[in-house]
Amino acid sequence: MISFLEGTIEHQGDKYVVLNTGGIGYKVILSPRVLTTVAKSEGKVKLHIHSQMNMREGTFDMYGFDKKEDLDLFHLLTTVSGIGPKGAQNILSSVEPSHLKAAVINQDADYLKRVSKIGPKVAQRLILELKGKIDHLEGDTTGIDLGQDGQATEALLVLGYNATQAKEALKDTKAETLQERVREALKILGKK
Repeated sequence: MISFLEGTIEHQGDKYVVLNTGGIGYKVILSPRVLTTVAKSEGKVKLHIHSQMNMREGTFDMYGFDKKEDLDLFHLLTTVSGIGPKGAQNILSSVEPSHLKAAVINQDADYLKRVSKIGPKVAQRLILELKGKIDHLEGDTTGIDLGQDGQATEALLVLGYNATQAKEALKDTKAETLQERVREALKILGKK
């Protein structure tokens, strides 16, 4: 199995890049955050890879991550029944790892449903199956207000931003109230 690829980006699509590694081009599916990060980088790019054979469609898909920790979390999410690679990628695109850990610890399925757009049964199953497996994740969960974070994300989604944009903007806010966080996030998004 392929563990990582290092090369230059030959082509960038809306959800993937073609990575040239010594004359061979690999199509690697990336989350919007990683896609933005690698698109800005100059020269060589190193991606940690999850490769998967899709038996129904007869394809061999590769999912890329800029950090090994994200790859490990991706593998953990795909162990949950009902969550495949695309679902895991969607969750990682919309939920910070520390917030995912807090949601599992606090059994907050509502937050997971609001932020990552998964159904109620899948959210409950994710909490049930990851309980005790997610403790090793980095990130302090004290002081995380998932209710406020979910509401702020929902407000940005209603305003037309996608989950990844909302997550990245809210991560950079320092305000404490819901209105101030949304206002700061809108300023951040307006600069991009």
